[in-house]
Amino acid sequence: MDVELYFMDYVNPVAAYSRRLKMKKLLAMFTIVAMMFYLTACNNTNKNQEVSNHKLTIVASLFPQYDFTRQIVGDKADVKLLLPPGIESHTFDPRPSDISNIYNADMFIYTSKYMEPWAEKVVEGVSNKNLLVIDASNGISLVKEEHDHDEHKGDHKEDHHDEDEHQHEYDPHIWLDPTLAMKMVDNIVVGLCEKDARNAEFYRKNADNYKKELQKLDDDIFKAVKNSKRDTLVFGGRFAYSYFLNHYGLKYESAYDSCSTEGEPSVQTITSIIDYIKKNNIPCIYHEEFVEPKVAKSIAHQTGISAELFSTAHNLSKDQLGDKITYINIMRENLESIKKGLN
Repeated sequence: MDVELYFMDYVNPVAAYSRRLKMKKLLAMFTIVAMMFYLTACNNTNKNQEVSNHKLTIVASLFPQYDFTRQIVGDKADVKLLLPPGIESHTFDPRPSDISNIYNADMFIYTSKYMEPWAEKVVEGVSNKNLLVIDASNGISLVKEEHDHDEHKGDHKEDHHDEDEHQHEYDPHIWLDPTLAMKMVDNIVVGLCEKDARNAEFYRKNADNYKKELQKLDDDIFKAVKNSKRDTLVFGGRFAYSYFLNHYGLKYESAYDSCSTEGEPSVQTITSIIDYIKKNNIPCIYHEEFVEPKVAKSIAHQTGISAELFSTAHNLSKDQLGDKITYINIMRENLESIKKGLN
């Protein structure tokens, strides 16, 4: 056959050239098809790798859910705290850059509409259909902020606020009760597993381990309260401690009704608290973070006692964030602080 082709090529060189040209074209087409197949396969592989290697971006409004989330996700997600370091959360309004961070996130976690009244409006304005929004208070019964807490307080009246102004508001500081913090963790885990089912088992395991730490914290606080000489704490700062006090069966005296930045305690209220401190030999008075504790310091000065920090854990300072302080760190510091007031 080869001899015959050679003879035909010799006799008809034009036909031979045409045949070789067809073979080259076929070879070129085969090469192109093979390259297209290879590039398509590589592209699909890269896309699959991008999907499998994609880390969730999660934005949390306040420090508690920020810390809860990072304890759960480990290195599986990037968690961002929306609230700038050292900022008082009750006066915070999101900036355009904050809204942009929410828009570009996979998940946005906030406490409730009572803690972040701006959250629902911001979320409604975000066009990211893939954004999963988690209300961390879901399934938790909120308590109302009332004008006068007779069931917990002494006989003095607090007449520095209009009762109608506050009686229908709810206290949003649920995380100060570690058992409610556990429920917040559960709500966060549900969202994580929905958004990243591939790592669901990892998230659930971490959440279970973290809730054991929260349970240990709760047990330690109960033990300290049970072994204390007193059952009443005195507050000279904005009041955010209802869930904590109710959970541990503690009573309180407070210059303020709530965390509202509006209004100041009356002279009658301050005088009544001073009398209570002197009569009962109260060792210290408490205030919150990031707000100048003028009232607490004034009462402390007039009674000769110390003014102590009881952190509400809304936020951290820049240094605390750098030191990777956790919610449990803060609550254990609070535990040591209340031991002073209860003994």
